Amino acid sequence: MPARRPSSPPIAYSYVRFSSPEQARGDSIRRQTELRDAWVKKTGALLDTSLTFRDEGVSGFTGSHRENEDRNALAAFLKLVERKRVARGSYLIVESLDRLTREHIRPALTLLLNLIEAGVRVVQLLPAEAIYDENVEPMALMQAIMELSRGHSESRMKSERLGRAWKEKKLQAKKAGTPLTRAVPGWLKVAGTRIVIIEERAAAVRRVYQLAIEGHGLGVITKRLNAEKVKPIGRAPHWARSYVSKLLASRATIGEYQPHKGHAGPNRKPDGAPVSNYYPPIITEDEWHRARAAIGGRRSTQGRPSFGGRIGPRVPLFSGLLHDARDGGPLHQANKGERASGPILASYRAAQGLPGSKYVAFPLTVFEDAILSRLREIDPREILPHDESVAARVATLSGRLMEIEGRIAKVKEALAGDEIESVVDVLRTLDVNRKAIAGELAAARQEAASPLSGAWRDLKTPADVLRSASDAGAARTRLRGAIRRTVSGMWCLFVAKGLTRRAVVQVWFEGGGHRDYLILYHGARSKQSARVVDFKAPGRKGELDLREKKHAAPLERILEAINMDNLGDEPAAKRRVGKK
Repeated sequence: MPARRPSSPPIAYSYVRFSSPEQARGDSIRRQTELRDAWVKKTGALLDTSLTFRDEGVSGFTGSHRENEDRNALAAFLKLVERKRVARGSYLIVESLDRLTREHIRPALTLLLNLIEAGVRVVQLLPAEAIYDENVEPMALMQAIMELSRGHSESRMKSERLGRAWKEKKLQAKKAGTPLTRAVPGWLKVAGTRIVIIEERAAAVRRVYQLAIEGHGLGVITKRLNAEKVKPIGRAPHWARSYVSKLLASRATIGEYQPHKGHAGPNRKPDGAPVSNYYPPIITEDEWHRARAAIGGRRSTQGRPSFGGRIGPRVPLFSGLLHDARDGGPLHQANKGERASGPILASYRAAQGLPGSKYVAFPLTVFEDAILSRLREIDPREILPHDESVAARVATLSGRLMEIEGRIAKVKEALAGDEIESVVDVLRTLDVNRKAIAGELAAARQEAASPLSGAWRDLKTPADVLRSASDAGAARTRLRGAIRRTVSGMWCLFVAKGLTRRAVVQVWFEGGGHRDYLILYHGARSKQSARVVDFKAPGRKGELDLREKKHAAPLERILEAINMDNLGDEPAAKRRVGKK
């Protein structure tokens, strides 16, 4: 009779966890691995060293270590079990059950039972060696429940003690200005019991906010700082876009400190309300909100063409706002060169040959000049440097509204927690504040942008200001910010007929309402000319809405039939175009 082949030993997996970075420098890892190795040697199990699971500096109290398999080792192991990549009868070795989890007894016990049900034998080495598998005895399971409950109670008590200590520290910080920690933002330092400003670094942060308020994006700000050789804050030898973004989001610049709980990373969460006037402020709260509004108002062009962000005479004014009325898609800029017509606007979808679109090019310079000559909803004072007009109040209120709406979103996420009543009270207060700010913002926008205001008759147009500006690039950048605060979108229908181009541009404003303009352009090289007038479609019943694609076809027929020499008595907008 042939000899029976011995079965292969069961596979054992190791899980090591500790909750604080200090334990990494101590004895925790050595102790857990030595106990594991001794058990493996004694039992003859085969340790899979290629898949040793270790969560370093990760708490087991909240259960977040069971989430995100790309970041947390226990989550990765549980995913392997779920996919049946861990064979039934395998071992999972832990120093003690509280290494596996320190959650409340219900989710903790569920975790243990689910592993057992999947055929995984959980090995506990301390305080007494035990194996929990499908044949676990009731008394052994009761001991496991006691161990899991003890681990949770210890963590809860520790959390409460630390919470009380931090609460007292925060109270003292608020009363006496005592620093909670020596860790402060890069433009500050702790001197004795006071937090003081490092002026050179604070000046760099103020420069970031100044550029943002002027309408520059993160990329341009970063390039400007490096080009101007502004000394970077922190360890990096140069300015980085990510750090500029972090500065513009930091309320520490206005003196606010937000305590957190948890170690750095995705599990780090705010701990209580922010502490006002903790840091010495380096900018005003209005400046913070204006910068946030400017950055937040820069509409994303992801998935659609962008006009770019080069600082200079051709800073794009309408990027992200322009749409083709035929296909609803964006307009993009193409440059045909000086020997042709120069930069033009055309449907992006048409340029890609997509159905439902039509390629008609319109000269960009003519388009900009025409719209700016009529766009009296933009206060020219917004384009001039050192603006302290109504527009500043609009920007500030916009930033405040964005901030409070962001806080409301975070509070709503917290509604799934245990303290629902207190969270709802906070939400109600925030909503009252949101409505008040929204009302102020609506009034400020009406004051700054109402077409009915008689004051506009006495002001120059944005086009006039640009032509007279000593720094055209900076003026265009400020104008771009003003347009984005005022205009929500522009829908355009371009029609070509011989050497002429006809365009209806419907400009929609924040808060509703629109203006319609007709631009007529004759492109003969010997005599280029253009004019723009307010437009009302002749014989049309109902309001024209170019956001509806069905309105494009009948309007196209109207534009083709227009006699360019018979436009009524509006010659003031007529001008020769060509080289400036």
